[in-house]
Amino acid sequence: MSLKVKCHLPLQHFALDVAVSIPTQGITAIVGPSGSGKTTFLEVFSGVRQVANAEVSFNQTLWQQREFLPLNQRRVGLVLQHPSLFPHLNVADNLRYGWQRARGRKELGWDEVIAACDLNALLQQFPAQLSGGQQQRVAFARALLAQPQLLVLDEPFSALDDDARQYFVSYLRQLSEQHQLPIIWVSHQLSDVAQVSDTLVQFSQGKVVSHGPIVSELQREPLRSKLALSVLDTHYDATQQGQEECWRLELAGQDLVLPKPQWQQQQPGASVRLRVFARDVSLTREFVTESSVQNQLAAEVVDSFTARHPAELVVQLRVGEQYLLALITKASWQRLDLRPGTRVVAHLKAAALHETLREAL
Repeated sequence: MSLKVKCHLPLQHFALDVAVSIPTQGITAIVGPSGSGKTTFLEVFSGVRQVANAEVSFNQTLWQQREFLPLNQRRVGLVLQHPSLFPHLNVADNLRYGWQRARGRKELGWDEVIAACDLNALLQQFPAQLSGGQQQRVAFARALLAQPQLLVLDEPFSALDDDARQYFVSYLRQLSEQHQLPIIWVSHQLSDVAQVSDTLVQFSQGKVVSHGPIVSELQREPLRSKLALSVLDTHYDATQQGQEECWRLELAGQDLVLPKPQWQQQQPGASVRLRVFARDVSLTREFVTESSVQNQLAAEVVDSFTARHPAELVVQLRVGEQYLLALITKASWQRLDLRPGTRVVAHLKAAALHETLREAL
């Protein structure tokens, strides 16, 4: 099942020229430089912008070919960076507009969405009385209350503070998994993208230059050197050893330990996604016994790449069937006598691991 989009649209400095198939399971992130055509692409497949000769289908249902199906008939929940709330309606009535548009069974309840978006205290206020972040939360909730079959988000949390943004990014994963709601979103916060997305689509000058599973896309240029971030899918180890304040995770038959998030309870075998920045990974040729770093993973050097600083290298490592990046100096590369195929030990500080709970696959 997929969203298929084919279109050619001349723009001011380039043409949007796209033929792509995006999975309609999980979360897909659209990334690329500002002005590369990402928002226009969203407008085309969601039905905001009608483009001659474009072809759009969602799970084998034609949205555009000979006929053009408008946005309100596609059951797309669209949330833009600058919310378009009705200024003459208070928050409650803006939300009711989305609620009343819903057809069929309501999977997302009124109370559930309002509580999740923390809107109870704002229901009687009008858009002009709200901050930019509050307006974004209302627009997001209204889109959910319309019970969309596809949620499309364009920088939806850009006005939120860091803590609130992290909460809503995690909430996207919850929506995707608990309600089987496909989500396509644009974000310039690449670490947020890595935290919850399953698929990554990279745009440049109106074209899709690369797309695929995020685990592999993060290993490609330009994201590899720009972000230097790895995603590791691990599993919660059911055989805990009484460490109440820590999780013990399993990766390729090896153990990882990280501080336990206070708000999450784990089930044995559940999947946990880790974001690991290359700067937080160090390398040795052997396991180290006297060290504060608990996490030591046997790995193999796959390749090395030029880093942003001329004195550094990004080293690609294989851990089981997954890949991990480490940032080291060229001097360390030479001192450790590293080359593709060299067996090494990767050291990861538990406090540096960024985790996101994912339900068991």
